[in-house]
Amino acid sequence: MPRARGKLIAQGMLRQNTPVEDYRDEYGLWVKREDLSCLPPGPAFSKTRGVYARVASRKESVIGVLDTYHSQAGHAVARACQILGKECVNFYPEYKNEPGQRLPQNEAQALGAQPYGLQAGRSCILFHQARKIVEECGGYMMPNALKLEESVEETAKEIPNLDVEQVLVPISSGTIAAGVIRGFREQGKYPKFFVHLGYSRSHNQVMSYLKSASGFDNIDVALIDEGYSYKDKSKPGTIPPWPCNEYYDVKAFRWWLEVWKTIPKQPSTLFWNIG
Repeated sequence: MPRARGKLIAQGMLRQNTPVEDYRDEYGLWVKREDLSCLPPGPAFSKTRGVYARVASRKESVIGVLDTYHSQAGHAVARACQILGKECVNFYPEYKNEPGQRLPQNEAQALGAQPYGLQAGRSCILFHQARKIVEECGGYMMPNALKLEESVEETAKEIPNLDVEQVLVPISSGTIAAGVIRGFREQGKYPKFFVHLGYSRSHNQVMSYLKSASGFDNIDVALIDEGYSYKDKSKPGTIPPWPCNEYYDVKAFRWWLEVWKTIPKQPSTLFWNIG
């Protein structure tokens, strides 16, 4: 099927108007290909929307970012810094049983980022350690989990001209889902949102963030929590024919197939493939 390339923005880092592909016959889904939102050598990672704008808006020449176990945040920030001529310091957790850098840190380093290992611990603690180091040298620390208003804004602009009754969005922090919710509501559309948690955590906190970040309190959201832990990959199942993150997209896709198979006529559904 044809795949529109979309308009390139942010000095060749991002793409506007990523395609929506029709997989209704195979899987009962329209698929929004946000894995195509960032051009190589940046990551196939929808949260990259907004990263360039935030880095460009800062006067500091040193930008810090924290990776977690399977985060692509460092890779995204490293690419923005490479384009903008800034230094990226990529902090990441060092695990006793898995020492050294992981693939995302290697990708960031290849783009000029300086890797900086920290003894593994809670993300919030590592973030404060990293921010202290960066600010002591006059730099700026990107928000933990890249919770960026710019990413919400840019994601909201990507809502396709498509009438659907349901939207399935896999989430980590929920920033992308907040942008999707905002975009549909700003267009005066009211689909039901199925928000699939890549890992279990407080449902109240997730809902609170989705409402505050999207800017809408009255939202029709069903949280899907299958009990995954943060380091868990998806349980085995069908492999989708488009690139999917095994910690997020694949989990949501396989959950959907279980639901879809049990109900012969599902409402029209858009799957937001975050990459």
